[in-house]
Amino acid sequence: MEHPCDQCSSPVEDGTAFCPHCGAAQIRVASDEAGRTGGPTELLTASGAAASTLIQWSQALPAAALAGLVAAGLMLIPSEAFGLSLCMISAGFLAVLFYRRRSPGAALSPGMGARLGMVGGVLGFAMSAVFTAVEILVFHSGSQLRTALLERIEQSALRTPDPQAQQFVTYLKSPPGLALVLALGLVGMFLVFLIFSALGGALAAALQPRKGRV
Repeated sequence: MEHPCDQCSSPVEDGTAFCPHCGAAQIRVASDEAGRTGGPTELLTASGAAASTLIQWSQALPAAALAGLVAAGLMLIPSEAFGLSLCMISAGFLAVLFYRRRSPGAALSPGMGARLGMVGGVLGFAMSAVFTAVEILVFHSGSQLRTALLERIEQSALRTPDPQAQQFVTYLKSPPGLALVLALGLVGMFLVFLIFSALGGALAAALQPRKGRV
C-alpha cells in the first residue's frame, strides 16, 4: 500500500519512515497514544530533525552528477592551473547547492558537504576523462598530448645531469614510459580533484544559513 507524502505528494510505501524523494518524516501516531509517547508533535519533530542530519542520496546523487557535468564542461575551456582548481572546487560547491535546491529543508554540516562534494568530484573527474577521450578520438589530439609530455620530460632531463636519472628519462620517453607518465598523471589529477571538490563542498555547507540564527 502507498500513501502520498504530506510535503511533496510523492507516493510512499506504508511503513517507510522518511520520504525517499524529499526526506520528510512519514511517522504518524494516533491521538489516543499521545499521553504515553509524549505526543505526535514531539515524535514528528524529532523524526524531522533526524532526517535533516542525513544525506538523502536519492536527491544527492542527481545533484552531484549535475555538478560534475558542469565542472567537466568548464574544464574543456582552456585555462591555467588556477582555473582548473576553480573547476574542481566548483564540482563540490555546486553539488551542495544543487542538493539544497532539491531538498530545501536539508541541513548539511561541513563534513557532510565535503562527502557530497567528493561524490561530485569523482563524477566530474570521470566525465572529464570521457570528454578528453572523445576529444582525442574525434579531433586526433593524441599526438599533441604526446608532444607535450615529451617536452616536459626533456625539460626535466636538462635539469638533471645525473647519468642514472638520464637513463630513467630516456625510459620515460619510450612508449611504455609515456604510458606510465600518463597513468601517474591521471592518478594525481584524480586525487587533486577529490581534495578540491571536498573543500568546495565543505565551503558551500559552511556558508549555508543556519536555522535559528537571527
